[in-house]
Amino acid sequence: MMSDQLLGERCREYEAERADLAVRRMRTACLLAVCLVPLYVIADYTLYPAYFASLLRGRLLCGLLVAGVWALTRTRAAYQFADLLGLAFGFSVALAAGGVPVILLGYAVPYSASFIIVIFGVALLLPWRAQHVAALAFILIALCAAASVLHGAVRNWPELATSTSFLVAATAVAMVSVNASEHMRRRDFQSRHDLRDAHDAKAQLVTALAEKTTQVESVNREMDDLLYAASHDLRAPLINIQGFSREFQAGLTQLRSGNGKSPEVHAALTDINESLQFILTAVNRMDVLIASLLNVSRVATRTNATQFVDLNALVGKLADSFHYQLSEQRIALEIDPLPTVTGDPILLAQLFGNLLDNAIKYMGACPERRITVGLDENGERRFFVRDTGPGIPKDAHDQVFRLFRRLANGNPPGEGIGLTLVRKIVEKHGGKIWLDSAPGRGTTFWFTLRGPAPVVAMEGTNYARA
Repeated sequence: MMSDQLLGERCREYEAERADLAVRRMRTACLLAVCLVPLYVIADYTLYPAYFASLLRGRLLCGLLVAGVWALTRTRAAYQFADLLGLAFGFSVALAAGGVPVILLGYAVPYSASFIIVIFGVALLLPWRAQHVAALAFILIALCAAASVLHGAVRNWPELATSTSFLVAATAVAMVSVNASEHMRRRDFQSRHDLRDAHDAKAQLVTALAEKTTQVESVNREMDDLLYAASHDLRAPLINIQGFSREFQAGLTQLRSGNGKSPEVHAALTDINESLQFILTAVNRMDVLIASLLNVSRVATRTNATQFVDLNALVGKLADSFHYQLSEQRIALEIDPLPTVTGDPILLAQLFGNLLDNAIKYMGACPERRITVGLDENGERRFFVRDTGPGIPKDAHDQVFRLFRRLANGNPPGEGIGLTLVRKIVEKHGGKIWLDSAPGRGTTFWFTLRGPAPVVAMEGTNYARA
């Protein structure tokens, strides 16, 4: 719902627009009316030569009135009194078209029919309301009545009644017409303003979205900086703990060699050694986690590379590096022909390497053991890494890319960071990643990369490991 203030502003704006339209159309209509005066002069000379002089003076006087209306439309006051000026214009044109002969010769002259034409013409031309048409019609009917009185008793009442009824009927039709036109103008005005309001609201939403996006990007940068700083700062004390624990362990070894014959000393040394082993194991695990976090943070801060990368060669080298794991688990690796893309070769190697490592680790004890790397160019160019492993439940699809989230499939080694790194690398290259999987029918990781490059036609490679 609009407020009263806004509704008032809209009404004033609509009236100003209507007045501007009326003034502009009146200027054109006045020029046309003045141009029609010579045609009426010729008709007067032909039909009523005896009254030509009087008719000519009347026509010229009406032409001056129309010219005066035109002059008034050039002033600022015309916009304030547009309806009144329109009424003066309609009366001046009606007087020029038929009023002068009716006054001089009576209501029975053929020119009286021009009143109907004037009412229709002015009603269609100007953005009037019904009351303005009624006012002009009343003036013209009063003019006909005055002419009848001037020329004595009415000799043909049926003719006068017929002419008057035609004028009244034309007025009624014109009033309906201007009401319809007024309704259409209001709807058009409201539609334009609704469209403008919607555009303004959209612009505000776009601006707000841009601001929110900037804020999110800023927060992401701060989080990346925080992640990098925290990971870097945490590694220093861990290295110190690790170093001193090893020194402590070495000292205990020397102490055991000197006093190992005492059962109490031997038991204490054993407990201390076990505690140190737990400390070293925890430190090593924290070191691995922090190193992984550093890798994730470096993806966000790494400068975008724009060099060409031959994916066939890149994935082929990765296949060689996974030769032992593939052979040991009897997994066949199939590599379809891949294109050359633009990107960071180090990050792209991590991307395909992590996906291959993930497929190998989670293959499990499936009878069919195959991994396929390929490209689907049906519409959008999409890369995929597909395996025949046990699959991933639908409710776990959103978790696989989250940090430190791992699926409980045989508890393979890892920290739950590999797929998070994969997602960040894909996003770094302007793409998106998703998966298609269900229990018992394997898993396919799909992803896109920004900026297609010329495709290099190379033979696919089949790394079959029996």
